Amino acid sequence: MKIDVSCVLALHAEGLIAYKTIRAINRAAAYATNGGLTTELVIVADRATPETRGVVNNSTIINRATTIIMSADFGDLALTRNFAVDRSRGDYIAILDGDDLISENWLLAAHEVNRVDRRFVIHPEVSLYFDQKVVLFYHPDQRREGFDEAGIIVENYWTSLCFSRRETFLEMPYLSTPRCSGFGYEDWHWNCEVMARGFIHTIAPYTTHFIRSKETGSLNAATALRNGLMRHSALFDNFAPRSRRKRGGLVSAAREN
Repeated sequence: MKIDVSCVLALHAEGLIAYKTIRAINRAAAYATNGGLTTELVIVADRATPETRGVVNNSTIINRATTIIMSADFGDLALTRNFAVDRSRGDYIAILDGDDLISENWLLAAHEVNRVDRRFVIHPEVSLYFDQKVVLFYHPDQRREGFDEAGIIVENYWTSLCFSRRETFLEMPYLSTPRCSGFGYEDWHWNCEVMARGFIHTIAPYTTHFIRSKETGSLNAATALRNGLMRHSALFDNFAPRSRRKRGGLVSAAREN
């Protein structure tokens, strides 16, 4: 059977929270099916806790006919996602987090936008943090006038939730970031790398990413605590000539004054 969209879900220590995540994916998949798409769920349990494995192996909400379930021992979110993408069958890939939720229209809306241009990487229009704190923010659209490309050096414009053609992820896989390397923020780095290769970050209107804000267990928080750094991206090289021109202009102006 032809698969339009593969939903890639990496699980680690989410436990019962994974049940809610899968339930939200099921709703979005049903909505997409009603819109004429076929979907599959690709789950990789990477060094998963017993409670998390129990949810995957025993939960009745998982449709075994449309779900691929695998175990892995990477201990690395980037490698886990790449592993799942390689084994997916969809023309499009939706990257999902194990403890977050998505709006019901996410898969269908993202697919409709992605059909416009093969270079698009789709993000939700809005992200809403909930649980330990409540924060709402809108994601920028790279196509809009006034978009500050260089701003991504100091701020990650988009969350990990994204949607693009399968070829996008095969051409630009996530880069391994083991804890011992001192690097982190694989999503931020990936966002930069796809921009450097000519892909375009845009949004699917009226879609939302619900992000669970946790006291413990946050990968980004753990990276910050160990003073992790983001790897150098080819995108940063594009800004260097612009920065030199700007500095040169300032020097010339100073001399004239």
